[in-house]
Amino acid sequence: MKASTRWIVLFSLVLIVPLLFVANVWQSYRYVRLEQSLESIQDTHLRLLEENKRLIVGIAGLRSPARIRDIAENELGLAPVPSDRIRRIEIDGGIRGQ
Repeated sequence: MKASTRWIVLFSLVLIVPLLFVANVWQSYRYVRLEQSLESIQDTHLRLLEENKRLIVGIAGLRSPARIRDIAENELGLAPVPSDRIRRIEIDGGIRGQ
C-alpha cells in the first residue's frame, strides 16, 4: 500500500470510529427515551381500561330498578303513590277521525 493511501485509510478510521461511537450513543439515548414513552403510554392505557371497567359497572348498577327506587326515595324524597290514588281512564270508541 502506498503511504498516501495508508494516511487516507488511517485518517478515515480516526474520523469514522468516533462518529460511529457518537451514533451508537445517540441511538441508545433515543431507544431509552422511546422505551420510557412507551411505558408511559402503556400505564395510561391500563389506567383508562380500569376506569372504563369501573364506569361500566357503575352504569349497570345505576340502571337497576332497585337503585333507581333508592335514589328516588332517599335522594329525591319521592315516595310510591298508593294504589287507591291511581285513576285509570279508558276511552271508548276507538281512534278519532274514523
